[in-house]
Amino acid sequence: MDNQGRKEKILAHAAALGTSGAKIIDPGQVPVDNKFVGFCKHCPGYGSSMSCPPNVKGPDWFREYLKTFDQVLVFKFDVPTPVLLSDDRHQVTRLIHETAAGIEVFATANGYARAHGFAGGSCKQVFCGQYLECRVLSGDGLCRNPDLARQSMSGMGVDFMKLTRILGWKMETITRATDSEKISMGMMVGMVLLEEDRGEPLHG
Repeated sequence: MDNQGRKEKILAHAAALGTSGAKIIDPGQVPVDNKFVGFCKHCPGYGSSMSCPPNVKGPDWFREYLKTFDQVLVFKFDVPTPVLLSDDRHQVTRLIHETAAGIEVFATANGYARAHGFAGGSCKQVFCGQYLECRVLSGDGLCRNPDLARQSMSGMGVDFMKLTRILGWKMETITRATDSEKISMGMMVGMVLLEEDRGEPLHG
């Protein structure tokens, strides 16, 4: 199967997982800005897991890492503003992690030698909120959810607003002061880095 066929197959899988949209872009189009790591310090999940700052390699590493991939699949979920302003947003965050992981596994099995998913939000909050500490961070063992939890896009410095503009998606900034009657929908985004394995057969 040629490159276009591979793209169509993985985009179809993203759609089957229930995403509101998915597109594939070149790695060089992903905007990375170091300032976004600073914003993570205001998140309750900051420092609580190995997938969030300050425990990830960060923007400088990510810029170089992006260069080793051929394509980037970015997916989104459109989410009602009231959900984003409530504790229900954690369920959407979990969905972003699960979707990034699911696309990653599918891509690896279908012609991409490497696939690496990234999500938004703290994996500690959505997968291990009932535990006092991240087991990896505390040194007490391996990750409880290695098949689902993915590293933070913000921790890598990804500029969400600029990225969505590049993709042609209209993303509104949602804060606690947002009037949900004026801005009824928001968006959450994840991504999977892709490198083609041109010699591998595809599976159904």
